[in-house]
Amino acid sequence: MNRSLSIYFKWILSFIFISAGILKIFSPENTGDILIFLFEVEYNTSLAIVYSIAAIEILLGASLFFGIKEKLTKMLILFTCSLFLFVAILGYTNGWEFACGCFGRFSFGRFDISMVFRNALLLSMSIWIIFGESIAKNMNPKGLITNN
Repeated sequence: MNRSLSIYFKWILSFIFISAGILKIFSPENTGDILIFLFEVEYNTSLAIVYSIAAIEILLGASLFFGIKEKLTKMLILFTCSLFLFVAILGYTNGWEFACGCFGRFSFGRFDISMVFRNALLLSMSIWIIFGESIAKNMNPKGLITNN
C-alpha cells in the first residue's frame, strides 16, 4: 500500500510538472506578468525566464516519471513545491489579484486559500515520495502489515 501510494504520487507530480511546463511554453504571458510584477524585469527577460522554468518543470517531471537520478530529482521536486507554496502564501497574504500562470493562460486560479491548499497538497506529496516509505517501514518494524 505505502509503495503504491508513492508510485501514484510520482505519477501525479510528474503529470502536473510536465503539463505545467508544456502549457507555459504555449502561453507564457501569465507567468511573465508575475515575473515583471515581482522582479521588475523587462518583457523579453521575463519570457526567457518563463521558458527556462518550463524546461526545468518538464525535465523534472520526466526525470521523476522515469526514475532518472531519483534522489536528486525528488529533492528538486521538494524544493520546487516548497517554492510554489511560498509564492502562493505570499500572493494570498498580499491579496494579489491576477492569475498565477501555473498552467499558462489556461490557469484561471487566483492567489486564494484554495491555491495555498493545492500547493500544500503538492508539497505533502513530494514529502511522501521522499520520506513516506521509510516512515511506514519504521512504523511496522516486524513486517506485520504486508504490502499488496
